[in-house]
Amino acid sequence: MKPTAAHEPSPRPRSTPKLEQVYRDHADFVWRLLRNFGVEGAGRDDAFHEVFLVVHRRLADYDGRASIPSWLFGITRNVVLHHRRSHARHLRRLTVAPEPSVGPAPDEVIAAIEARALVDRFLATLSEEHRLVFMLAELEGLKVPEIAEQLGVNLNTLYSRLNSARRRFASFVAGGRDGSAESQ
Repeated sequence: MKPTAAHEPSPRPRSTPKLEQVYRDHADFVWRLLRNFGVEGAGRDDAFHEVFLVVHRRLADYDGRASIPSWLFGITRNVVLHHRRSHARHLRRLTVAPEPSVGPAPDEVIAAIEARALVDRFLATLSEEHRLVFMLAELEGLKVPEIAEQLGVNLNTLYSRLNSARRRFASFVAGGRDGSAESQ
């Protein structure tokens, strides 16, 4: 007579392995797998820790159908593939990104700030007419005929103002910073 379901022995409840025990028994195996997959240096340390983070998250789902080493092999392989894809994406981003430009040296920055402050102090000593022509011609690089056309001022008048402002600037830079070396 065939035994009934009530008389069948129930399967033994599967016990979930403890993370500490899995780590203790299989850490060297995972380390060797990572080395054999070609993961080197600090990347191996990162991948090793990632494997055991995944084990920690998925340990309750371990069903015992595969051996622990086989299960760890699958996790390790997936972690390595993820790291390789991430690394490849990182390298692609680096090749697409422009090279960082080299900025000015700190002493160049300070010199530019000091020069700008000197020019600002000088401009404050000029009349509006002299300041405008000096600023447009010397600082902005416009040609005097362009300035004359835009301002509607006689070309010779602008050349005279510009020459006067240039002489005052030379005197200002040479040491007569009060602007009194040349009259406007």
